Amino acid sequence: MTGDQKRAEQTLVAWARIETWLKEHAPRTFQGLPAPATEGDVRSLEQELDLTVPADVRAFYLVRNGTGPASDFDWPTSRDAPQPTGYFLPAGEGIGPLENLGLWFEGPVAAERLVDEPGQRYLPITTIDPDGFYGSFVDCTPGQGYGLLGGYAEAELPDPGEWTFAAYLTEVADALCEGRGFGNDTAPNVIDGRLDWQ
Repeated sequence: MTGDQKRAEQTLVAWARIETWLKEHAPRTFQGLPAPATEGDVRSLEQELDLTVPADVRAFYLVRNGTGPASDFDWPTSRDAPQPTGYFLPAGEGIGPLENLGLWFEGPVAAERLVDEPGQRYLPITTIDPDGFYGSFVDCTPGQGYGLLGGYAEAELPDPGEWTFAAYLTEVADALCEGRGFGNDTAPNVIDGRLDWQ
């Protein structure tokens, strides 16, 4: 089994554990999970942005096109709109639908690419709000950092990291199943059937 295959498998196992936990403890969040993206959707994104999506990220999107309904990643049209269910990962992050990634690709994560490194390909995949100004990216630049997650924020240079997406989801699944905090976040909390990890 290749490294890509191992990371894809690790992602699928971790995500299955997360979904099982959501189904048992946070049914509203579970019910809001979107359908999968298609391989054609992923290929279209790759062509549009001139990059190759890492195997672990691809595996996730072929199971779910994000962590919540696409409407969770648009600005609400009403103050009466229900609290979104898609931002349930630690630090209040959510994995955006493929159709949002192209827009976020041109946001804060593009700072170095637009100035000094035209070959750089940081693909934003998580965010804390519909603007996509804060979150995590996966490095799709060919080379040593390919497949590693990093962080980005408005008015800051992207900060490459050391974890793969598969390792991140495994840690999230472990924290959920053990009922413990993740990083600076407290233990998972469920409010009205919705996981809120802030």
